[in-house]
Order: sequence, then structure tokens, then C-alpha cells
Amino acid sequence: MAQLIEFLVFPFRSVFSSGRGSQTYERFIEHAYEIGVNSIPLILIVGAFLGLVTTVQTSYQISSMFPKYFLGLTVGRMMMIELGPVLTALSITGRCVSAFAAEIGTMKISEQIDALRVMKISPENYLVKPRILAMLLVLPLLNAIMITVSLLAGAIFAQIFFQSNIATFFYGITHPFFPRDFWVSFVKSIFFAFWIASAGSYFGFQVSGGAKQVGRASTNAVVISTVVILILDFTAAILFFK
Repeated sequence: MAQLIEFLVFPFRSVFSSGRGSQTYERFIEHAYEIGVNSIPLILIVGAFLGLVTTVQTSYQISSMFPKYFLGLTVGRMMMIELGPVLTALSITGRCVSAFAAEIGTMKISEQIDALRVMKISPENYLVKPRILAMLLVLPLLNAIMITVSLLAGAIFAQIFFQSNIATFFYGITHPFFPRDFWVSFVKSIFFAFWIASAGSYFGFQVSGGAKQVGRASTNAVVISTVVILILDFTAAILFFK
């Protein structure tokens, strides 16, 4: 229980830690580039195949029962409400969160974090706050890219293989359109971003020992981040769609 409380308090203590703003800003830009720009190829690939698979499965389920525009309606709502934010967060968890834990853990066992304290630099302000802020900015943008690419891939695939033209597909996405489906997707991304960045940083700070503990911290960060994503996703479903 004490460790759970420490985990829950850790990100807030880090975000409100004191320190030079220039240090935070420089690291923020660095991490935003690493998380955002360098993750775009992965997001494009995952988004494209996610759109293709979702379109194929949805078409199989509804092709004989509903008008063709229902294909776009169903795929669009699934991507915005559920698959887009969750798969984006899981993709970034595998790519970046484990790296957060490994980098900070390596600094911990090589006494670089102690050196920061000796130089009167807050490790939380220098290492954790920029990662959390960068993730808060970048993950919703990557979610938007994921949703856009998946819908474009789905629309093109539907026209080629299911005789449902692109206009009909996008008509289904926008008729009816519920603003709640759109903004909830990004609210979920913000909460995912905050907690997965926190998990990666937290487990990095818990490392003590050698390389084996660094690897274990990376694994723990990914596992806990995945569980947190699923818990938050379920909580959002209960709050907004019950």
C-alpha cells in the first residue's frame, strides 16, 4: 500500500518540483521530439493496419444487415472512442516508457542522479517533469494521427474491396456525429499520457543494483503502464458512456 501511495504521489511531486525553467524547457523539447517525431512511422503503420483490420471485420459483421454508410459509422466510432487512444498509448508504452525507465535507472546506478543533487539540480525537475509534459503534449497529437490514418486506410480499402465509396464511408463517420466521441478520445489520451510517463520515470528511480535491475524496471514500467491504460479506459467507459 505504501508503494502504491508513493507511485500515485510521485508524478504530482515531480510536476510541481522547483528548478530552473530553462532546464525543463530544453529537456521538454528533446523528449517531445523523441516521443513525437520519432514515433510517427510506428503510428502510421499501426494506424493503417488497424484501419484495414477494423474495416474488414466490421464489413463481415454488418454487410448483409445495414446500409453501406454504417461501415464508416461503426469504424469511425470504434476508432475515436476506443481503439485510437488505447492503441496509441500502448504503442508509445512499448516504444518510449521502457526507455524512460532504462535511462533513469542507468543514471541511478551510475550515481548521475546523486551528482545532480550535489549540483543542486532537482532530479524530478530535470528528468521527470519534462518527460511528463512532453508526453501530455505529444500523445493526443499522435492519437489524432492514428485515427486519421486508420480512417483513410479503412475508406480506401472499403472502396476497393467492398464497393463502398469513400464519400459513403465518410458520410457514415459524420452522420450522426457526436462531439462527445471526439473529445473523450483526447481526454483519455491526456490521462494515459500523464500516467504512462509517470510509470516509466517512477520505476527508473526505484532501480538499485546493476543491469538486471534496470531490465526489470523497464519490464515493470511497461506492465504497469499497460494495466493503468486498461483501468483508465474502463473508468472512462463507465463515466462517459454508461
